[in-house]
Amino acid sequence: MKDIVTQLRANSECLAPSIMLEAADTIERLREERDKARKELCHEIFTNGGLRPSEYARHRGWDCYKQEDGK
Repeated sequence: MKDIVTQLRANSECLAPSIMLEAADTIERLREERDKARKELCHEIFTNGGLRPSEYARHRGWDCYKQEDGK
């Protein structure tokens, strides 16, 4: 399954470029904000004696540490 951002950028030439590119940028920004919030929660869990942040994220099915774990 292709990522929606990739599809928006690929189709921006033939459709409405400014809307497609703006949507792709917005999705990327929102993903970054979501991952930052998830990491903050994971760190909070760790600080209060829980699992390591990446373990908690994996337990929740989150991929916010995907790039850092190399997976």
